Amino acid sequence: MPSDPLQLTLAVLEYALIFTGAGLLLWLLFNRAQRARWLRVHTLPQIFQSPAEFALGAVLIYLTGFGCNALAQLLIGRWLGGIPDHTGLQLFVYSVANYGGALFGWRVLLPAALQAWQTGPGLPKARTTRQTLSWSEATGYGVGTVLVALPILILISLGWTELLRACGLPDDPQDLIALFTQTKSPLVVGGMLVVACVLAPIYEELLFRAGLYRYVRQKLGRTPALLISGTCFGAMHLNWAGFLPLAVLGMLLALVYEATGSIRVAIVAHGLFNLNTIILLLSGLSQANS
Repeated sequence: MPSDPLQLTLAVLEYALIFTGAGLLLWLLFNRAQRARWLRVHTLPQIFQSPAEFALGAVLIYLTGFGCNALAQLLIGRWLGGIPDHTGLQLFVYSVANYGGALFGWRVLLPAALQAWQTGPGLPKARTTRQTLSWSEATGYGVGTVLVALPILILISLGWTELLRACGLPDDPQDLIALFTQTKSPLVVGGMLVVACVLAPIYEELLFRAGLYRYVRQKLGRTPALLISGTCFGAMHLNWAGFLPLAVLGMLLALVYEATGSIRVAIVAHGLFNLNTIILLLSGLSQANS
């Protein structure tokens, strides 16, 4: 049991969140109307109408992100390498370049390319997306999503960790998570928080939920789309310990995205989930409970 006042406070808060989430989860499971609302199949607007368009989107997003990252390393990589605590600072700067470039490709280059492609001779006009929720509404749904997800993911993580250990596979945390506990500069920690809780959720939700999930769903149906997008999301983090919990989180975020029709809900929930994890790490609570 934590003895430090900060750790004790955070432990009480975390248990309160978990039990609140468990209660909310039980309410959803036993409330037929709410269960039907969140699990029924909804119509999502199409963004890609063919495999060629999907491939175009993937290439544009990857190339713009990779190009901006490479440019940042070329221009200021040597200078960053000479700064104390440079590992965290490099992560922040290169992540901003990578995610910023990829978002430029997604929000600017891709719509222009699809518009030109889909409105050519004999081709249908590009479909517009329906009106989304406001950020305040999305935040409310995002908080509820995290509360419901916490008890589910904790149970899955405990079982998955034991399975990894039984199979002799590594159960160490992601490099990014370990880096948070090693970084000393408050400014660098703040920059890494922006990356983990703002930029990464925006990029990953657009890529995996608004992009991959929506495309696979329109081609193969919802169940294959959940499995494929969730598995790719878990595998993308390149970490055995986080693979299954993150895959399940990806599926939950996809269901919430479909139920609300707003990618903003998934972005907010993703960011809050990352923030909760990082606060526990920075407080030392996770080490105290291990």
